[in-house]
Amino acid sequence: MENYNQAGRRLHTDADVLTSQGRYATASHLYGLAAECTIKAFMQSQPGCAKIPFKHLPELVDDAKRLLSGRTRAHLLQVIAAPDYMAAWRVENRYWDDACFKPEQCTKYRADSYKVLACLHPV
Repeated sequence: MENYNQAGRRLHTDADVLTSQGRYATASHLYGLAAECTIKAFMQSQPGCAKIPFKHLPELVDDAKRLLSGRTRAHLLQVIAAPDYMAAWRVENRYWDDACFKPEQCTKYRADSYKVLACLHPV
């Protein structure tokens, strides 16, 4: 059984560990997966959402925008509606050469991932 909430937090935490070790390629990938899982956790919590789509970023964002529009999770909608939200992240990046991953981009993915986590788990 999927536990998107738990998976999102776990993936983000593991990505933080890898980032601290300078392992930006895998950390970047995990931040994107953490964001996906957290968005899916929000979607799953919405009344009338029978099935979570088997999609990845950026396609998943369009589904989430449609589902969350006009609902109580407006703060999440504002985060994922930003034009640069998880920009250039693709699930296929796990196959890219290490040279494609820069610390600055990893930092951006971390921040974007954290923003959706903070919507689900306000601090």
